Amino acid sequence: LKILNTKKKFGQHWLINQKILDKIKKASDLNENDIILEIGPGRGALTSKLLDSNILALHAVELDIDLIDFLNKKYSKNKKFSLTQGDILSIDMDNIGYKFTKVIANIPYNITGPILDIFVGRLGKIQKTTYKRIIFMMQKDVVDRILAKGGDSNNGALSTRIQLISRVKKICDIPPSFFNPPPKVYSSLIIFEPLSSNLRLDINMEIIIDKLLKVTFNSRRKKIRNTLRSIFSEEELNSLEKLSSINFDLRPQDLSIKDWIKFGESYSNITHKKN
Repeated sequence: LKILNTKKKFGQHWLINQKILDKIKKASDLNENDIILEIGPGRGALTSKLLDSNILALHAVELDIDLIDFLNKKYSKNKKFSLTQGDILSIDMDNIGYKFTKVIANIPYNITGPILDIFVGRLGKIQKTTYKRIIFMMQKDVVDRILAKGGDSNNGALSTRIQLISRVKKICDIPPSFFNPPPKVYSSLIIFEPLSSNLRLDINMEIIIDKLLKVTFNSRRKKIRNTLRSIFSEEELNSLEKLSSINFDLRPQDLSIKDWIKFGESYSNITHKKN
């Protein structure tokens, strides 16, 4: 088979460490009903391990057209394998024709946000497909922000938005030397288990919390009281603080997930009375 090299324009960093490849396979918790979507299979290092299991099927989406022939030849005799050439951000998933149970990918750092929106979901938006498990390799500092709790300096709007719609768990950190070529930063392996709609907050409550996150984290160094003055009168602020039992002299990163839910519910009560 033809020797293929990584391309900088696609943000390609191929994982070459066998132990981490095995960890991804184990974290995927594969079974005979699984239909896997693998984003960016590269030369198939992980693909081969996933196909060597009792899954029903694996469909890969690869942007690099030079890899398509290589992958099709490599897996020509494997009936579980199929492939689409294209950009995962613009492909219509319904046209692929599979009902995927799990998604596995090494995410290029420049498309992390849009990928999370498509597969994990977005606060205030009904998710059309809820995947059982999503296993992503991502930039470590992004994973640290996703997992951060109230009071942690990494805690931000991203942490709250993701933790309100999905269970999240980090498996391990991955040094640059485990990739070819090595990226400039550490990566982390993370599992998402998106919450089904019946386990999520009411959609209107999610929209309210998302609005509060935007307002408060827009000036994350300011006290909550000061940022909320842009949308509330002093009287409303005092009522909201009392009703929510949240100290508005705190900064937004100090709040926990439970605090944000109380915050949203109190906001809803105050604005309902106002209207």
